Amino acid sequence: MRYKGAALGVLLLLGISAFFLFPKNTHKDLILIQETEHGLFYSPTNDSETTQMIDILALEFDAHYTRLSTMFHFESERKLPVHVYPDYEAFRKMIGRDTEGTYDARDKTIKVYTPVNLENPNTRKAFTDQITHELVHAVIQQVNPKVGRTKWLDEGTAYYASNQFEAEFESKLLFGSAFLDFPDLEQFQRSDYFNKAGGAAYFYSGTLIDYIIDEYGIDALNEIIRKPNRMEKILNTSLEELYAEWKSRLQNPED
Repeated sequence: MRYKGAALGVLLLLGISAFFLFPKNTHKDLILIQETEHGLFYSPTNDSETTQMIDILALEFDAHYTRLSTMFHFESERKLPVHVYPDYEAFRKMIGRDTEGTYDARDKTIKVYTPVNLENPNTRKAFTDQITHELVHAVIQQVNPKVGRTKWLDEGTAYYASNQFEAEFESKLLFGSAFLDFPDLEQFQRSDYFNKAGGAAYFYSGTLIDYIIDEYGIDALNEIIRKPNRMEKILNTSLEELYAEWKSRLQNPED
């Protein structure tokens, strides 16, 4: 009886080990559409329109992968899986919330909705920017999985490094925006800021990342990504002082 118990224990241990070493197939019911130098692109359908759309996304993905890997000192021998859904309702049902893209840290997979028709230049830019945005999340959350807990750092870095921030910032300057929706420090730190402020939260988080890089350098940002709780020590300034300087620079860009 003792040996049977020991045998069962060994089998249980092997089962647990296999679960972690050989995770379940997260690409079930999806078709591998394209394999690139850095990515594996899957979709529920493989018709010609979906294939052409994924060709566009894959080109954008690989064009930014090396730049972002270098920027954040990231190395991986594993190609990054990307699940692309051309049907929004099917994507929303699968994700369980209203969004058009996410990086799922549980299975280390980018998951996005993208319409098959990307002929309109604005539509094409919006969805190619999105794949780059989620790629930034994938990179920095693999560098430090805990970075996702600091929302402004995670989303701000993605918005900045995907170049979405630069275009919006130039547009606001062009039209003389007074940044009237600038958050106070308490708002900015609250977990529900992004839910309440929407696009403004992404923009202002991006401006803070831009400020940190300009004032302290990209190496400082990389340190913060790896050790968010030590940001004040890394920058040698308090959060309150950083906030005040960032706000002043943004509201007085010509000073």
